[in-house]
Amino acid sequence: MNPEAPRSTRQNQVGDVTVVSFNNHYLQSEDDIDKVAVEFAGLPLLPPPAKVLLSFQGVRFVSSSMLAQVVKLHNQLVKVKGRLRVCSLAPSIREVIHASHLDRLFEVFDDEEAALKKF
Repeated sequence: MNPEAPRSTRQNQVGDVTVVSFNNHYLQSEDDIDKVAVEFAGLPLLPPPAKVLLSFQGVRFVSSSMLAQVVKLHNQLVKVKGRLRVCSLAPSIREVIHASHLDRLFEVFDDEEAALKKF
């Protein structure tokens, strides 16, 4: 990725958990999703167990392509015995995650604090 290009995510380390939040309110364009995919690929997954929290604070819409990237990240973490948690979902996004049964793959929390306590 071009180091001068604006990032789609922010990463913050809280203890041994990598907290990833998003810079865009709408995660729907293929260009944005491609950037997120590259940034997800750069997340520290070693040493195990990797712990990643995706915070969707401020995100109002996610496309199915974005949800596919979340599932892909989940699958990568499972391979290294890591864990993925998701928090701060807008009600409409939470409903989509529930309706698509993605909340069976990873735990969903109301806020970052609650998610961090459960790691």
